[in-house]
This record gives sequence, structure tokens and C-alpha cells, in this order.
Amino acid sequence: MSDSAIGPSLSATLVTDRLDTCVAAWAGFLDHRPGAEAPLPDSTARRWAAPRLSGARSVWLHNALDEPWLRLVEDEAAAPRPPFRDPGWQALEIAVAGVDDLALRLADSPFTCLGEPANLDVSDAIRAMQVLGPAGEVLYLTEVRDAVPGFELPRARCPVDRLFIPVLLAPDRAAASARYGDLGGPAPLTFDTRIGVLNRARGLAADTRHPVATLQLAGANLIEIDEVHGLPRPAAELPPGIASVAFAVPSRALPAGAEGYLGQGVDDDAPYAGHTVHSFRGAAGEHFELIEH
Repeated sequence: MSDSAIGPSLSATLVTDRLDTCVAAWAGFLDHRPGAEAPLPDSTARRWAAPRLSGARSVWLHNALDEPWLRLVEDEAAAPRPPFRDPGWQALEIAVAGVDDLALRLADSPFTCLGEPANLDVSDAIRAMQVLGPAGEVLYLTEVRDAVPGFELPRARCPVDRLFIPVLLAPDRAAASARYGDLGGPAPLTFDTRIGVLNRARGLAADTRHPVATLQLAGANLIEIDEVHGLPRPAAELPPGIASVAFAVPSRALPAGAEGYLGQGVDDDAPYAGHTVHSFRGAAGEHFELIEH
């Protein structure tokens, strides 16, 4: 079992200039139901250091188990970015029950295929495909078929379940890992592996291997950090696409004066549910939140 004080992942936020299109795509092809639309709270926008998003249209998407985990926020200036070009959150890995059947369903959909279903380089017990959504979000749709030694991974509980691994693109995997370690995260597992979708996006040889770190979180979740050199400086503001990821932490588990700390607050909408939430900026420029539970 993981000894991490961080985890599991509770939510992710997409910032998009086409909220209605995104909602329709997720509802029509990935079995997610939208909740009620509501303006983004001013307190949330300020905690994110993005006050201009105060009052923006926002909606939570629920999986088939009625768990709200994906928030969409509309920003008319947030045009989709090409994938795997900038540091920060690059992909959301979601547990699915049958990736080959899902691939057939997505063949004529708003989701562009970046990689057909295939067993992963690290284990034949994991089979995944990659798609690009209308907000510029990269999704790893992953079927875990058996236990994988060295990892704690969840099995899908419905056809398209929820996030279990956010994927970070970073110029330095050690520095990116250390930020989470300083907040109670685990020591990273480091290795080199071939990442086909990343190689294709960056025009690299198919057999190019990348330095990777995985952080095993509580709740059978992980963070994956892919090291890529030659990345531009991270944007100062929340980027379009995958803008933020939130994780659970035990109450009062955070060290005082943690690096990258942006602020705290209490939000009422799910999955915050009245808990204190702390916002941070990671070493790769990524925005993340820790929600006390």
C-alpha cells in the first residue's frame, strides 16, 4: 500500500472556449452527465490567480456512477493548444472497462484518435488508446486487465470511469517530483520508457525512450511525470485545456510555507463539499489543488 499523504485524485479542470461542444462530446461519447451550470465562484478564480475567470460559465461532469470529477470552465480566449508542446498537465488517464469497444465507438466522434488501442511498453496487463478532445485535452483511455507488479492501479467500475493518473510534461522529472514529495507525496519510481503518442506529436523516432517518474498516491492513483527537454517557459496564467488537478490530503497534513503556495479557501461545490482547499503551482508550472479530508 502507498504511504503517500496525497491522493487519490479528486477532480480535474478543463478551460475551454467551447464549453457547450465539450459537454456534448463527453455526454454523447464518454457516458458523462453534466450537472447544473453555475458561474465560477470569485473565491475560486482568485485562489487560482485567475480573477478574470470570476463568474465564467462552468459545469461539472459526472461519470455513470454519478461522481462529479471533471469541471469545464469557459474562457473565450482559451483556444486549444497543440498537444505535448508545453510544460504542465498534458493528459488525463481514465480507467475504462473495454478499450477496444470504446475505440469503435469513438471512430466517428469529436475525439481525434492519437493512438490506437495497444498494450503498454511497461506491461501487457495494461491496454490503452489516446485521443484528443475538443478542449485540446489529451485522454489516455486505459483498461487495466490484471495486477501490475510495483503499481497499485484501479479497475474500471463502469465503461468510462474517472481520472486515476494525471500526466505531467516537465523539463526536469526530479524537480517536478520533489514538489509533491515536499507536500507528503511518495518517493518517485524512475525509469525510461517509449511513449508512442508523445513521440508522434513531437516528430521523434518511434523507439525514442523518455525519462519518466511515477508517484504512487493513496487510493490506487498515481502522478506520471514525463521529462522532455527543449520545452518553453510555462505560462504565468492557467492554460487552456487541462488547467488544474485536485488531490485529497489529510487535514492539517501540509507543511507551513510550502513552495509554490498560492492560497486557500473553502468551496461548496462537489467534490470540494465544504472542505478547505489549497492551491499550488508546481515546478513545471502546473496548477494543482490539495483538498483536506
